[in-house]
Amino acid sequence: MDTNQTLRIGIASLVLALGTAICGAEDTADSLAALKSMSLEDLGTIRVETVIGASKREQKVSEAPASVSIVTQDEIKRYGYRTLADILQSLPGFYVSNDRNYAFLGTRGISLGDFNSRMLLMIDGHRVNNNLTDGAAIGPEFILDIDLIDRVEVIRGPGSVLYGNNAFFGVINVITRKGRELKGGEIAGSVASFDTYTDRVSYGNKFTNGIELLVSATVHDSAGPETLYYKEYNTPAQNNGIAQNMAAESYESFFGSLSYRDFTLQGGFINREKVNPTAQYLTTFNDPRLSTVDDRSYVDLEYAHKFPAAAVEVTAHVYYDRNEYTIDYPVGDAGATSLFNEAQVGEWWGAELHVSKRLWEQHIITAGMEYRDDFGQEKKVFDANTTYTDLRANRKSYGLFVEGDIAVRTNLHFIGGVRYDQYGDFDPSLNPRLALIYNPFPKSTVKALYGTAFRSPNFLELSDPRFQDIQPEEITSYELVYEQGIGKYLRSSLAVFYNQMDHLIIFESGNFANVDAESRGTELALEGNLTGRIRGRASYTFQQAENRSVGGGFADSPVHLFKFNLSVPLIREKLFAGLEFQYMSSRSTVYESTSGATVAGADTPGFPLVNFTLFSQNLVKNLDASASVYNLFDQAYADPSTRFHLQDQIPRDGRGFRVKLTYRF
Repeated sequence: MDTNQTLRIGIASLVLALGTAICGAEDTADSLAALKSMSLEDLGTIRVETVIGASKREQKVSEAPASVSIVTQDEIKRYGYRTLADILQSLPGFYVSNDRNYAFLGTRGISLGDFNSRMLLMIDGHRVNNNLTDGAAIGPEFILDIDLIDRVEVIRGPGSVLYGNNAFFGVINVITRKGRELKGGEIAGSVASFDTYTDRVSYGNKFTNGIELLVSATVHDSAGPETLYYKEYNTPAQNNGIAQNMAAESYESFFGSLSYRDFTLQGGFINREKVNPTAQYLTTFNDPRLSTVDDRSYVDLEYAHKFPAAAVEVTAHVYYDRNEYTIDYPVGDAGATSLFNEAQVGEWWGAELHVSKRLWEQHIITAGMEYRDDFGQEKKVFDANTTYTDLRANRKSYGLFVEGDIAVRTNLHFIGGVRYDQYGDFDPSLNPRLALIYNPFPKSTVKALYGTAFRSPNFLELSDPRFQDIQPEEITSYELVYEQGIGKYLRSSLAVFYNQMDHLIIFESGNFANVDAESRGTELALEGNLTGRIRGRASYTFQQAENRSVGGGFADSPVHLFKFNLSVPLIREKLFAGLEFQYMSSRSTVYESTSGATVAGADTPGFPLVNFTLFSQNLVKNLDASASVYNLFDQAYADPSTRFHLQDQIPRDGRGFRVKLTYRF
């Protein structure tokens, strides 16, 4: 079955299933009667979404100087999302690739397979990008159990004006659930394809003395697909290209939060082990010793206080983080291999302070400072007899910023800010942001946005003396956004963007190098929410990225993205059906030859995906249940490979399932 035929079947089945769900819902008549009895103010009103990460203070999404998407806890449940990568994959302009070890996030045409270092990822305002690769983990290796997410804020565009390094293409701020929301204990368990089991136990409460507590622990174990076939290794000596029992994964994670008055102490930990079936790094094929272990932890103490009389808000953080990465490399013919080991350890601490002041009830000034000490950065490569690499480094950085939100008129705001960063031994970086936000009519918002950002070379990129001359990346972004409310329960948006990137760091043929690039495109989106029951969203993205240094495009850069989600009630407020459709156009690929050269591969074809979830809440008292089918039509598709693969494409899984139960007590 070809892609176009599958795409037509997917769309037809999606429409048929949704129509059946809507028309056959048991409570259709009751819902219509309820709607008729509602006031105009209540009928279909979309809850006003707010965002914190766009300006380091809570504000309406329509007032934020960026194109913003919000995904709520309710949507996570209704669509059966399993990881942060699943959530991001559903949003306009984002796409996710997977090399069977890590998930890689692409946005606005750029995905370089280098650990998501150009997106700043935060948990409640605490940055979780590590200090070795600047990587942001978004797959199962993400430090937070997805059940603990209250909502995810995605802020597109350069964010260095507030956050400095890594906020190159945008900021993702994950807001956690609070202890008061649990009001007791919660246990969850799921079973999924490939002998996958996940169990979680949580407790949360806010006590009468004002203390608020949340603690949670999760364990996960998966055998992975029993067999995976890679044609590049199709020889009798390499098991005819079949990786047998080579995709196991397991992790244990913990998260805790303790609040009292203006103070919040928060921390998390994850230890994740993954067997790599792809023989990456030119290692021995079908050898389970090619495995990685990620150990990530942090603790953060926050002080946040509002001074109403002075119209001032103060927030301060002090934190400590640790990241450890280890990998074993079996090298040689099967039965006569040598085993090499690599260990990377990063430790850092920092502090930050920002203050917001409201002037004359309509203007807001925000200023802040940040200090960070990457006091531990180590990389060691060794075997049983010899140490081949033993590198140690450290780096200190600080930043100062100020930003003003000025109400020129009641319906016109000007936002301007600038940040100064001294990042290690590199030249200082100065990054501005300018925005005009205009409301010409009720429910209409026009945003004209300009900003710059930077990303300094990370420890991995500087770990070889040959690469010391690479320069920090810089981006200049221009964006025009138009948002329009339609009726009482629909909202549309149109964004046009252009990004100019200088000194983009790429890895090619064994070397890091700087190139200049640009990307441009358009994002269209429509979303609706009918009284919290029927909800959905659709989006289309057109994007083009070009390597201006050599001409041509980038690998893993689809031109077209189309996404559609719809959730409808089958039993009012009890049982919901959620369908998700995604289409991604073809992508070019590259791979590493045995000589170490980067070579162009065959394009991955475009493909459609359909996921289906049934979710019930309190169908039985205190019990939530869901059943999901992923890749409903068993579409065969692949992602472009990442660094150090002989394969140009990494096939993804076919149809899969998950059944999950959550009980509150």
